[in-house]
Formats: sequence, structure tokens, C-alpha cells
Amino acid sequence: MASVAETGLRRQISPLALFFTGITSVVGSGWLFASMHAAQMAGPAAILAWVIGGAISFIIALVYAETVPIAPVAGSIARIPFFTHGSMNGFLGGWLCLVAYMATAPIEVMAVLDYASNYFPELSTNVHGNRVLTTEGIVVAALMLVLFAFINLKGVQWLANSNTTITFWKLVIPFVAPIALMLTAFDSSHFNDYGGFAPEGLSGVFAAVAGGGVIFSFLGFRALLDMAGEVRNPQRAIPAALFGTIGVCTVLYILLQVAFIGSIPSDHLSDGWAGITENAAGGPFAAFAALLGLKWLALLLYADAVISPGGSGLAYTGVAARLNFAMAKNGHLPRFFESLSTTGVPVWGIVVNTGLGLLMLAPFPSWQALVAFISSAAVLSMVFGPVSLMAMRHQLPDADRPFKVPFAKPVAALCFILVSWLIYWTGWDNNWKLLIVIGIGLIIMAASRQAEGRSGDPLHLKNAAWIVPYLLLIGVTSYIGNFGGGIALIPEWLDMLIIAAGSLIVFGIAVRQRLPDDEARALVEAAQKD
Repeated sequence: MASVAETGLRRQISPLALFFTGITSVVGSGWLFASMHAAQMAGPAAILAWVIGGAISFIIALVYAETVPIAPVAGSIARIPFFTHGSMNGFLGGWLCLVAYMATAPIEVMAVLDYASNYFPELSTNVHGNRVLTTEGIVVAALMLVLFAFINLKGVQWLANSNTTITFWKLVIPFVAPIALMLTAFDSSHFNDYGGFAPEGLSGVFAAVAGGGVIFSFLGFRALLDMAGEVRNPQRAIPAALFGTIGVCTVLYILLQVAFIGSIPSDHLSDGWAGITENAAGGPFAAFAALLGLKWLALLLYADAVISPGGSGLAYTGVAARLNFAMAKNGHLPRFFESLSTTGVPVWGIVVNTGLGLLMLAPFPSWQALVAFISSAAVLSMVFGPVSLMAMRHQLPDADRPFKVPFAKPVAALCFILVSWLIYWTGWDNNWKLLIVIGIGLIIMAASRQAEGRSGDPLHLKNAAWIVPYLLLIGVTSYIGNFGGGIALIPEWLDMLIIAAGSLIVFGIAVRQRLPDDEARALVEAAQKD
């Protein structure tokens, strides 16, 4: 096993393979389930949820399209805030993203087995309305996670080639399925009947964006950011892959949502959109295809239910290991996570994350509930992006920027507000858990620093102080607000204004609390030498 100092991560991924990595990370279990959950929460207005989700993702991508190519290193989600604001910011960004990444592969495996249980019912069972894995299902899921680890350990080039093959399939089937369903059975009255176009109003749309699987699906684009240290010509490849991934997937998901709304059999809507009957829950598009006599399509969908989530699980197994690597580089995890295999991949990150993934195969709550929590953690990890964009404009004014965000300050401020709204929309039931996750992470970091003899390293607490009022803003507003378990103490829209106004204030403070220019430049230069 070679150390990082000896070989470093290898730039083996072509621009096309990077684009395919983004696609295969976005088109996972979300396309199989999110259309149904979004429709349950927002009715036909779920279409707007995908438009909003795509637009927000595009704005977030704008920020990272400029910052990541400046210092294209592995685990950019964790390392960019480390470069601009120091150790504590880098830890929080990396830890929250790592939690979401580690849980993604098990979730994708569960999605595979949810569909597979239609043919192999012994894989899962229903417990209190939630589909959970049986002993047989846990064994199969564990074998799948081990297979993902094996493929990743064979090396990044093999992983990229595997994703390229998988992505061709993953793009074809999700486009063929909605077109076939709409050509066979499409009822335009569904867009106005059963409570109207927006039976839950805009609140239902916002809730669908955050908790219905919409933003969970889109945020797969982060995977290509964390592979930045292994990309050929990253300054050009990363922006192109970001915008290409989000553009293609926005069109795809809107098409899927339109097909779901128009093609769902009317008897499934007898209790309205919120009461879509359970017999579609184990695989809605496949169920519709079977009911419409499209057996060929149903078979393709059941096959894709293995390939799409499986491909995403495969990608996230590798991506999560890059975050372990980055956090070890930042001094937040033990140094052994910096070790690379002979094929040039972060071997211990893959091994440890797979082990933790195996522990996560205990009975989960519903796909939707777990997705809402993961979305909240993942989105919170991205609040550092717009802050770092403006900080880098001051710290590294002469850096090569192949892509430069136009009107950077208002775009960054808007991005900060949108990310804050996304976190708020997931609701109090999810957001209070984030504080516990952050607390657990701080304990792990403290133990690692002590064990590695790094307890004297600076934490840059002053530069990270802005996160305290920010978490208070999100936490208090979530508790008294109108989403996901909030007590609704304040009127709708006032809660959104409070989040927006508070976010602007915190954003200004956060940019001013950046590291001194010389210190930030030194951190970037040191990282680029690895």
C-alpha cells in the first residue's frame, strides 16, 4: 500500500467519464420513487418542485464550478471550506456530507431490494407500514455492498468504465418509460381534478423539494466534485460535467413527473394525491406498466430497478472514500485514511465505510423519511460553498478561473438563502437530528486529534464562529415554523422572510471571517503539491 506522499491520487478520469459519474449519481433510486412521493406531497404541482430543485441545484453548481477548479483535489466539499476558513469549517462541511454519503449506498441497495421483492417476496416484509429487509434480504444487501467495495478497490479507471456502461442504460430506460406510459394511457384531467393543480399550495411544493426526494435526487452532482483530484483537465471538465448533469437530469425528472401524474390509474386517486394506494408504493412505474399491459416495459423497469440504484450505490461507495481521504488530509480523521492502494484509491475509506454501511442494514424507516434526513445533512454541508466563493475572490484574486460566476456577490448571497430554505423545508423533525449528528462528529474529531497527536493544531474557531448563529437561526425557525413537525407559531411566508433576512446577515459575517489571504494561499498551494 503506497502513501499519498509517494504517489498521490491519479488523474485518470476523462471529462466524459466524469459526466457519466454525475449522471449515474443523480439517476438512482430517486427516479424510481421520488415522482410518487413528490406527488403525494404536492399533487400535480410536484412538476414545479422539480423545476425549483433543478434551478437551485444549478445555482449551487455555479458556485462550485468556479471554486473547485481553483484547487481540484479529492473531497472538495470538505477541503474548499478548509482552505478559506480553516479547520472547523472544513470539518463541518466534510462530516455532514460524509454522513449523507455513507448512508446513500445502503439506501440504494434497499431500493433495489424493494423492487426485487415483487419477484422475491422473501427479501422484505412489511412492519408497521414500512417495508424492511428480512434476514435473507440483509444477506443479499450485504453482498451487494461488498461487491461495490470490490469494484472500487480495483481502481478508479475500472470504476469509471463501469459507470460509463451503466450510465448508457440508466439514461435510456428513464426516458423510454415515461414516453411509453404517456403514449399508452394519459389522462390530462388528473392535473386539475382531485384537489386541483396544487392541492397543498406552495407549501406542499416546497416540502416536496426538500423531503419528497427531489433535492435528494439532484444532489448526486456532488459526486463529481469529490472526484476532482482524479480528473484530467479539471478546470474545463468540472464545469462542463456539472452543468451537463443538472441540465439532462432536470429534463428527465420533469418528464417522469408529468408521466406519473397523467398515467396513474384513476382508482389509485380515490383518496386524493396524499392517499395514493399502497400497491404502487413498491415500484410505481413498474406497477403502472403492468396494469396497462406493457409487460415488456415492466420487465425493463424491474431490471433498471437493480441497475439504476446499484450504479449510484457503486459510485457513492467510491465518492465517500474520497471524503475520508480529504478529512484525514485536513487533520480531522486518522492518517491511515490517507493511504492508497496499489491501484491508487483510498482503500481504508472504502473498507471502513462499507463496514458502517453493513451496520446500517438494520430496519430503516420509510425511504421517504430517511431521504428527508439525508437531504437535510447534505444540503447543510453545501452552505459553505457560497461563503467560500466570495472568500476566494479576496484570498486568491489572481488564480486561474476557467469559469467565473457572473455577478458573484448577489449569486452567492442568493445561493446561501436558497440552501437555507432547503434546510428549513425539511422541517424540525429532521433538523433537530442534525445537531446530534454534528455533536457526534465533534467527538470523533476530538478523539482523532488526540490519538494522532494533533490536538495542538489550530481549529480556527474564530473563523468558524458564524456557524453558531446560523444553526440557531435554522433551528429556532424550524421549531416555530410550518414544516415537518414545527409548531406553526409564525405565519407562512414570514418564516421564509426570517430565514432569508437572517441568512443575508450571517452570510456577510461569514465572508468577513475568512482566513488571512496569505494563510489561505499557503493551504491551497500545499494541497496542490500532494
